[in-house]
Amino acid sequence: MVAVTLICSDPAPSQLTAEVVTDLIWMHSQYEDRVEHIRARVELNRCRIAAAIIAATPDAATAKLRRVCERALQYTPALRNWCLVLT
Repeated sequence: MVAVTLICSDPAPSQLTAEVVTDLIWMHSQYEDRVEHIRARVELNRCRIAAAIIAATPDAATAKLRRVCERALQYTPALRNWCLVLT
């Protein structure tokens, strides 16, 4: 299980729900990402996404989740003001 965080640059609270974010991330995951499970939690302008991903190492799993999220951010209008937090 690995996790990443998205933040919204808009100071107004997001209208996205955890269910919507989860669906959007699933929509942008591909077979080769090896995603098994996704869970999201949205609090104001922050979204924490946790996922079970099949990978050789935790770092590789995190990299896969980051790529999935980057695709979702790039191609989803509802996530236009969101960005991946670099940790």
